[in-house]
Amino acid sequence: MRERRLEGHILSLLQEALSLEELHARLQPLYPGLRKATLFALLVRLRREGKVAFLEGRFLAGKPQDADL
Repeated sequence: MRERRLEGHILSLLQEALSLEELHARLQPLYPGLRKATLFALLVRLRREGKVAFLEGRFLAGKPQDADL
């Protein structure tokens, strides 16, 4: 349940492109024990599922616009 809630927060924050550090800083007050490594692993899983794109060093909710990536 907690992971689903965290996933929802991540996807809502990623309506604007954010770096890993920026996203971690915004989530830290809500999830004080969240480590960057754990957040990165979750972002990688969301990217594989097509829910998050990684462009120019930033994460963004949604699929990448270039389908060849």
